[in-house]
Amino acid sequence: MIITDSARFFVDDPDPVVVASFVCPYCLQTPADTLFNLEEPNGSAVLCHCVECHTRWVVAVNPGQAMRLAIAPPVGLELQAA
Repeated sequence: MIITDSARFFVDDPDPVVVASFVCPYCLQTPADTLFNLEEPNGSAVLCHCVECHTRWVVAVNPGQAMRLAIAPPVGLELQAA
């Protein structure tokens, strides 16, 4: 898995800020599909897919961000466990 971006939010940020970390880097749409992988040896990552422009990208998350996504996923981001 090639990491193409890093999430930029704090664990106590509001949901819209968290969701903004995962928008499509090309068309800025919220990803339709997100696969949350906690089992990576080098850290957690979220595989995102945009149906608008058919792009896929991977966003790295640190342990605090991963815990936020697992415990209190933001409204507007459909996370699926890997």
